[in-house]
Amino acid sequence: MIFRAIFWIGLVALLMPHEPDLGFGRPDGINTGVTSEVTTWAKDNVQTGLKDPASLCRYNTHACATSLSLLGNIKEMTVHSLGDIKAQIEESRRSHSTGS
Repeated sequence: MIFRAIFWIGLVALLMPHEPDLGFGRPDGINTGVTSEVTTWAKDNVQTGLKDPASLCRYNTHACATSLSLLGNIKEMTVHSLGDIKAQIEESRRSHSTGS
């Protein structure tokens, strides 16, 4: 049985691909000029806005309003779900106490 396990583990290790081919090419084949340009742009535009959050919302009010409403909806659903769970627990306790 141990030999059978060793055989199958070895076979799977032999046939298993070692690197997934996602179609992007080898990592060393990426043009570093593009990545450095993106990094520079992010440092110049995004990092300065993070120092002053008010300016982020001043220049992009629609995105801020959308994200705040999304966060509000998530909070509302969470609180509503917790309320439902609490009600179910109380109902279960009442049914167990009256049933016994």
